[in-house]
Amino acid sequence: MFDPAAGSDTALLFTEQVLVLATIIGSVAALPGFIEFISERHKRRERIDLSLEDEPVELLHPRLAGMDELLRSVEDLVDRARFPEAYVDLKIGNEILIIGPSQSGKKSLAQTLAKASGMERLVTVYNPRDSDALAKAKSLVDGYKRHKVMLMLPRIDLVFTQSDPEVLTELDALIESTSEKQNVLVVATAVSFEPDSDLDNLFGIKLALPGAQVIGQNRREIPEEQQPEIREMMASVVRYYLAAAQKRGFCLEGMNESEFCALVLAEAMNPAEVEDIVVLCETAALFRRRTSQTDQLVITREILASAIGRVVIG
Repeated sequence: MFDPAAGSDTALLFTEQVLVLATIIGSVAALPGFIEFISERHKRRERIDLSLEDEPVELLHPRLAGMDELLRSVEDLVDRARFPEAYVDLKIGNEILIIGPSQSGKKSLAQTLAKASGMERLVTVYNPRDSDALAKAKSLVDGYKRHKVMLMLPRIDLVFTQSDPEVLTELDALIESTSEKQNVLVVATAVSFEPDSDLDNLFGIKLALPGAQVIGQNRREIPEEQQPEIREMMASVVRYYLAAAQKRGFCLEGMNESEFCALVLAEAMNPAEVEDIVVLCETAALFRRRTSQTDQLVITREILASAIGRVVIG
């Protein structure tokens, strides 16, 4: 006699067996994809390890010859990085671009700056074109909240000639977000440099070594009918930042306000360059008072010329 309960149990058992078999078959089918995922993840980690290095600055032994004068000329920048609290009122990012030929000592100069400015860690992204390495670098730098860190980006010029817009956006975000931190100094190196380019606009401070390859000139053609309006706008910008500096106690020496404005306007191409020039003038003047070279916050022609040379290349 047919037992309905037994038939139901048999059907349930058969269904379970089918499900187990299907699961096994599905797992086997998905196995190649899973193995590929694990393999790609391993390769990604290896790529990041090859592209990124995090090391203590105290273990660095840079060899730098023939740059004593250059090092003396950036003593104010070193002091600002070493004692950021003394320059907290000066609004400029802590980013420096070193431009020079291959094998000219750019890396050694960056390491020397790291040691001189009291950095504790050096995070180097050897391949700034790798978005994973950029993300890992940001994570490392953000983690050093109580340590002074230099983020170094060698051959950053290659990023702007070979990378896609997404990587450029990530790189820009990395530099902007880290250079605003008082405990971080961002230093990048480049072999070639084009004035008024995206790379130029990303870095407020540039140091050009002898033989630096500068492509083009820092001038854009401005339609003649727009020139008076643009000149007046730029003049207003210079007067604004100069007035702000004077309110903070800075004063001019060896030139008047009109001469200061004329010298800046002869070189600066946009308001950002004007601001960087004025802030670098303030940095140098403050450094000289801090080191007892003067007893006032004085901006001289020499200081202004040095500031312009750091901002405007070409």
